[in-house]
Amino acid sequence: MGPGARGWGYECPVCGRPTGDVGTGPCPSCGLPAAAHAALVVARIGTTLGELARDRDALLASLRAAAPGAPRTGAPAWGPPVAPPAAPAPVAAFPPPGTFPPPPAPPTAPPAAGPPQAAPAPRPPRRQLSPQQVLLGLGALLLVTAALAFVAVAWTRLGLVFQAGLMLTVTAVACGCSTWAARRGLRATEEALAAAGAALLAIDLGAARARGLPGIEDLPLRLWTAISCGVVLGVALLLGRLTRTTAVWPLAALLAAQPLPFLLLGADLVSGPAGVAAALALAAADLAAAGRLRPGVDRVALVLAAVAGTAGVVGGIGTAAGADAADSWASTAVLAVAGAAALAVDRRNPVLLPGLPSWTVPAAFGAMVGLGLAGSLQHADGQGWWIAASLGLGLLTAGALLAERLRTAAPVVAAGTALVLVHAQSLADDERYGALAAVALAATVPALVTALRVVALRPAAAAATVLASAGALLLARADDVLPAVVAGLLLALLAAAGFGAATARRDRAEEYPVAAAAALAGLAAGATSASVEAWGQVGLQLGVLGVAAGCYAVVAGQRPVAVVAVADLVVATWIAVGGAGVETPEAYTLPAAAGLLVLAVPALRSGAPSWAAEGAAVGVALVPSALVVAAEPTALRLVLVVAGAAGLVVFGTLGHRQAPFVIGTGVLLLVTVARLAPYAPLLPLWVSLGTAALLLLAVGATYERRRQQAREAVAWVGQMR
Repeated sequence: MGPGARGWGYECPVCGRPTGDVGTGPCPSCGLPAAAHAALVVARIGTTLGELARDRDALLASLRAAAPGAPRTGAPAWGPPVAPPAAPAPVAAFPPPGTFPPPPAPPTAPPAAGPPQAAPAPRPPRRQLSPQQVLLGLGALLLVTAALAFVAVAWTRLGLVFQAGLMLTVTAVACGCSTWAARRGLRATEEALAAAGAALLAIDLGAARARGLPGIEDLPLRLWTAISCGVVLGVALLLGRLTRTTAVWPLAALLAAQPLPFLLLGADLVSGPAGVAAALALAAADLAAAGRLRPGVDRVALVLAAVAGTAGVVGGIGTAAGADAADSWASTAVLAVAGAAALAVDRRNPVLLPGLPSWTVPAAFGAMVGLGLAGSLQHADGQGWWIAASLGLGLLTAGALLAERLRTAAPVVAAGTALVLVHAQSLADDERYGALAAVALAATVPALVTALRVVALRPAAAAATVLASAGALLLARADDVLPAVVAGLLLALLAAAGFGAATARRDRAEEYPVAAAAALAGLAAGATSASVEAWGQVGLQLGVLGVAAGCYAVVAGQRPVAVVAVADLVVATWIAVGGAGVETPEAYTLPAAAGLLVLAVPALRSGAPSWAAEGAAVGVALVPSALVVAAEPTALRLVLVVAGAAGLVVFGTLGHRQAPFVIGTGVLLLVTVARLAPYAPLLPLWVSLGTAALLLLAVGATYERRRQQAREAVAWVGQMR
């Protein structure tokens, strides 16, 4: 094989070596099997891709040129110039020597895939009033104004038959022209004429009674208004069937139907259960119509349904709470039937209220029925409160047990909450705190069941259990069911139990809520006993609370709680000592020093400086007693203070601790000076002068040495921790 034989053929797809001399064998350089055939297939694929790219560019150029608003001459308005497609070169089975496609580019790593960017939603075109719409609107408005002016001014100048005929003719012409325009696709014209026709029809009906047509002026206004609404409703429905493209007719029928149920009822029935039923039935009809109306009008129907439904629910709850027993229970029954119907519709069509959670309608049903039932139970001759409380708490407990089935639990919980809250408020208004305490104590049952069953609500439910128990004790104290001392002690024990529960549930979500609720119960305990000045009981309760909080702080590693617990214990000791009539200063300073020393234990373990660790405790324990010794010395206190100070000096020297050494030395100097000061004037003058002279001579003689020793002593003390 000559050297020139390697100068032709396609290149190997892997190494780029020409394959003209390979034949059907592998590539001599990289070992690729059937290298010549592989090179030929890769070349054909490249040629095909090039043709497709040229076809795509030509198509894009044609589309841009044919688009509306594109320039007719020259290059396209945007984008790079598109080259004319070139004729594809045929691929030969055996290309001539020296001709082969360029080597393929080395593969590159694909770009890192970022998060998919959502294409921005196209903005809807801004609706603008066209000149045609403005003209049609002004024309319809002027026509209605002319009809009003005719009724108000020219009615008396013409005959009654001519007047009525003219008005009916104009109204019929407006409605007929609207139908004609609808059949010819004149949408703006049909809507304008339909609006004018509907307004003229209303004017005709109002003028028929106002101007005294025979047989009409004697009808009651309420009856004629109902007849007028019925006529407008019938005409609008008929014309809406004839012209299905007109939006005015279904809208007019919808608006005319709203007052019709209330007009057909008597004035004395509207404010009772019948009015509630009419409002809720109207809301149901509007909601059903919204599903069959065209877009745009269906939103109006939904709004009207919401207004009617809200009015019916509010009116039903008010009737249940304020009317007599018969109407109250009838309104509650109406609310229950309407709520059950809404629940059935929502179950068949869960997306009836888009954008809201699935439990919204069931919860609203439960709250509506619960409020109505709570209002009706107030007519139960003083026995309704415990029936409502028992039923409500039972429903709350059942809701906690059914928490996994949210749509079933939502109405149960809503109804139970409404029953309990309404009657709790009623008991509070009547100042029946004993009964309210029983309700609060019973509320711990559903709260505890919720804490055990519902993980998502466990922190709030656990805290609510403690707070409900504390509230029951406080309400029992407010009604003199429990003495203040007993209530305070029970609150302190409850707080201790709360801290115990927080200790058991440490590192859980419910730890902090339970601890906070226990702290509130402890504060309530102290305030309850302090209100009757039972200071001994206050000290005992604060001691119980301090011990429980301290245990929780040690186990959970909560230093702020530990500080509060120690302060609580110190205050409890002070209250107990003060209540016993003890006036010795050490009875107050030593407990405080012990508390500070307990708080300093972590610092002592970590080797902190003495002033940051035991300095405060040593100062509080010794300095006040030293001041008392200096002012009013007694033999026992003097011996104890001197012994304590000497012990601190020895401890500071041996342990190389600065705070006890400095405080002990200072106390010894203070006691010594205080004890010797009264005897200084009794010494003879020559003794004082001689002592001073000898001292000065001694210091002067050894000045340098004493100064060096003073510097060493200061440095030695400064090296202490």
